[in-house]
Amino acid sequence: MKHYKLPKDVDFPDIEPVDKAAMDAAHEELERINAGKPKGTPKVICFTPELLRMMPAKNRAMYKYVWLRHVQEYEEYMRQHPELDRD
Repeated sequence: MKHYKLPKDVDFPDIEPVDKAAMDAAHEELERINAGKPKGTPKVICFTPELLRMMPAKNRAMYKYVWLRHVQEYEEYMRQHPELDRD
């Protein structure tokens, strides 16, 4: 498990009330994406606005930052392994 130190300038504005249907749809899509990944490929973790709306405000910036770092790492991994990109 990686732990990231948060930069002091991370900003995540408050967002509207949760849309449970959209949140459930995002979870289902995430499960579908991860189910098709080859073994050893990093899983995609995605904190959508719908998920972030349910979190305490103090956690939002942290989750956004970890998500952004994870997306960057995943994109870099896929650049290094183009044979895995099946989309």
